[in-house]
Amino acid sequence: MNESRIVLRDLAIALAVLALVFAGLFAWAILDGSRPTPLMSFADPAVPPMIVAEAPPEEEEPEIRRYVVETHTVVGGESFSLITGLYWDDIFLWPDLYVHNDMRSGDPDLIYPDEIVNIYNRLGDGDDYTEAETALILDAYIQVYHRFKALGPHKNGSAWTLLWCGAKYDHDFLDLYADQIDPEDLAVARRYVAEEGYLD
Repeated sequence: MNESRIVLRDLAIALAVLALVFAGLFAWAILDGSRPTPLMSFADPAVPPMIVAEAPPEEEEPEIRRYVVETHTVVGGESFSLITGLYWDDIFLWPDLYVHNDMRSGDPDLIYPDEIVNIYNRLGDGDDYTEAETALILDAYIQVYHRFKALGPHKNGSAWTLLWCGAKYDHDFLDLYADQIDPEDLAVARRYVAEEGYLD
């Protein structure tokens, strides 16, 4: 009986010493700031570690610079739409050209012979426009709309047609700018779209 107690006592002492050794090693590893080397690894040395690739950063649209590429001298019978058709191959871009020029009449429908129009670099490539370019075009349309409205009710027809044409560049144009458009004008422009469709 005494013998088995001695064996148990010795075993308990051995386990306590072993626990102290492990506790000391663990504390040393934490204080040293290094991880203990694992005694055993189950990783297959033939298989390379998995590398998680980071998502590529989103490319930002380059800033749009506008600059004069040439000038045009107005002759009798010309309009801004005719001039943009001549230089930009798109008569419907005329509001973008108009807002960059300060004309004598103040009426977007009226320019005088011998006036000089600055021709700026064109937005887009054919019928392809970036989001930023489309936003500039739509903003020009709204600026010209406000100019027509400031001239009085006799320019309502021009304002309605303008709004319909603006929807060519973004079919949501009328909804996007609804808070800047007179409700009656908005209703007429939406009727134009419903009856005539979107311009190509």
